[in-house]
Amino acid sequence: MSEALRRIVEALGDGGEEETAAVLRALGAQSGRRGSVQETLRTPLPPPGDATAVHSEVEWV
Repeated sequence: MSEALRRIVEALGDGGEEETAAVLRALGAQSGRRGSVQETLRTPLPPPGDATAVHSEVEWV
């Protein structure tokens, strides 16, 4: 467990359930404001059965 997470757990352990829920909601709201992570674009796979023009030969030795 990281030091930051350990400190959060200790701080939340001293409060009640409602206080813990409020802190966790606040942390969730802050992380939502940071901006979204952009996904890496990937080349799409061809649809099934569309590779009829592809021909390859393999020789096992």
